[in-house]
Amino acid sequence: MKFTCEKNILLKVLTNISRSVATKSNIPALEGINIIVNKSCVLFESFNMEFGIKTSINILNNISNIEEGAIVVPAKLFIDIIKSLPDSLILFETKKLEILINCLDSNFSISGISSEDFPKLPETEDEKEIIISSKIIKNVIQQTIFAVADNIENASVHTGELWDLKNNILTVVAVDGFRMALRNEPVDISENFKVIIPGKALAEVLRLLPSDEENIKIYISERYVFFKFSNYTFLSRLLEGNFIDYVSAVPSECTTKVKINVKNAMSSLDRVAVVISDHLQSPVKAVINPDSIFKLSCHTSVGRSNDEFSAEVEGKAIEIAFNDRYMLDALKNTDSDEVFLEFTSSLKPIKIVPLNGNSFVFLVLPVRIKDEDEGIAKNGWKR
Repeated sequence: MKFTCEKNILLKVLTNISRSVATKSNIPALEGINIIVNKSCVLFESFNMEFGIKTSINILNNISNIEEGAIVVPAKLFIDIIKSLPDSLILFETKKLEILINCLDSNFSISGISSEDFPKLPETEDEKEIIISSKIIKNVIQQTIFAVADNIENASVHTGELWDLKNNILTVVAVDGFRMALRNEPVDISENFKVIIPGKALAEVLRLLPSDEENIKIYISERYVFFKFSNYTFLSRLLEGNFIDYVSAVPSECTTKVKINVKNAMSSLDRVAVVISDHLQSPVKAVINPDSIFKLSCHTSVGRSNDEFSAEVEGKAIEIAFNDRYMLDALKNTDSDEVFLEFTSSLKPIKIVPLNGNSFVFLVLPVRIKDEDEGIAKNGWKR
C-alpha cells in the first residue's frame, strides 16, 4: 500500500483518532491505528473495545500516489514520527509488515501489524436514526458532563449520562452521588429512546464536534450508540443498569426561593473558598435571611472567611452547608446571568433552576453540620 499526504492534514486526523486507541491491551492491534487505502480515500480506525473512531481523508483533494492495501501502525510511535517531520508532503508505504515513512531528507522504517488482526468495528445497519444539531449536542453535554461520576463505588451506570428522548423532549441526566445535572431540550424528533452513554465517550464526542453548526446523526442499537458528523463516526458501548429515578430525585416544592446574580455569587464563593484546599477540605456555610442578604462563611485549620452579597429572598430563613466546588460547577454551567436557588431544608438538595422555563435543573446535596464539627455528607443518592 502507498499514499502521499500533507503533514498537517495527516497529523490532525491521527491526533483525533488516537483518542480511542487502547493504551494497554491483550490484543496488540488495538494499541495501533488501522489504516486502509482504497480507490476513493484513506480510512483510519481506532478502537479500545469501549469506544472507537472512524474517519477518512479524501483522495480527490488531499491524497496522491495511491496503492491499495491495509496495515495497523503503532499509534504513539507513528504520531511521534509525523510530529517530528517538517511541514511538507509525507510518503507512506508498506512492504509486507514494514512501514516506510519519507519526508524530504527524513526517513523512517517501523514494524506494523496485519490489518486482519484488528477487530471489526460495529456497524450501523438498520439502526434507529435521530438527527440533532451540533449546537444542541454540545450544549447538553457541556451542561451535564461535570456531574458524571468518576468512579464506580456506587453504580457503574453513573459513570455515564442518561439520554431519555420522549415526546419530543430530550432529557440528559448526570449524577455522581452528591450532585445532579439535568438538561431538557425540545427536539423535532418523533422517535423515543432511553440509553446510558459513558461520560468518557461523551467527552470525546465534545472534543470532536465541529465548530460550525451541523446536523449530527445519532444511531441507537441494542449495545452501541453512533455519532456521525463531518467526516467522523464515533461509536461507544452503552452502559447497562438502573439509572437513578431522576424525576423523583428533584424536589417539587421549596420553602425558600432566592434569586441571585450568578457572577456575584461565584465571586463571593471563590473568596470564601480561599481557605479550602485539597488537604484542608471544609464545606461552605450559607445563611439566607428575608433581609435579602446571602451570607457565606467557611473555616479550616488555616483560617476563617466570611463574605456576602445581595439577593432577592422569598420565604423562610435557612442555614445550609455545601461543597464549594460542586456549587461553583453548577453555577458556571447555568450559562445564565441570574438563576433561582430553591431550598426545602438544611438536609434537602439545593435546587438551581433558570428564571424562566425548565431547560436545566442542577441539584447539590447539602453537607450535614453539627455545631462547629463540619464534615462531608456520606449518603448521596441511591440507585
